[in-house]
Amino acid sequence: MRRAALFDLDSTLTDHATAFASWAEEFSASTGIPVSALMRAETCHAGARHAFFAELKNAFGLRRSIASLHADYRRRSAELVPYRPEICTAIQQLADSGWELGVITNGSPDAQRLKLETARLTDYFASVVISGEYGIRKPDAALFQVALDELGVADPTHGVMTGDCLIADIGGGQRAGLRTVWIANGRTCRDFDPEPTHLAQDVVEAADWLLGNPPRPERPSLLSLVGG
Repeated sequence: MRRAALFDLDSTLTDHATAFASWAEEFSASTGIPVSALMRAETCHAGARHAFFAELKNAFGLRRSIASLHADYRRRSAELVPYRPEICTAIQQLADSGWELGVITNGSPDAQRLKLETARLTDYFASVVISGEYGIRKPDAALFQVALDELGVADPTHGVMTGDCLIADIGGGQRAGLRTVWIANGRTCRDFDPEPTHLAQDVVEAADWLLGNPPRPERPSLLSLVGG
């Protein structure tokens, strides 16, 4: 029985917060914009880079275009993603236990693949599904189906989606029929949030749970056993 362990990338497999903080230090040094202002803009516009750079350009008189600022950010922030050996070890343990491994991420293909490479994670994943290559984004269930199909897992109940975003990762995974693991990072669910199958604080903890809770093959019915 094939089983799929699917993972989000940013703030799940990779440490977005550390990469952003390193980028902010460099950007501040080159532009004079205080790091505190960059952190405030990140809080307000996380996931909306056009708005992030538009605010900075208006507030601090940056002359470069928003498109140029964004392009440099995508490249440099990907280069600054830290290598975390404990994550690689956890993913290797899943592979050794027979899990088919995939990544499902929203974003730019070049940047997302560079992040995987920088974090030394590329070789672990047989499937890397990036929204920018398909024209659909999580939580669209179709993106999850692409990964399951590529990994040869026909039954979504034999797959698990792990990610930090309750809407995109947990809600999307549920729409696709997957079990889900939420990377909480100290957060708690609200009453109206999608409810994950399991809550973990990081990928290492999530991998430990997956190793102890693989999908179980369905027990044959009495009718099938007697040929009825």
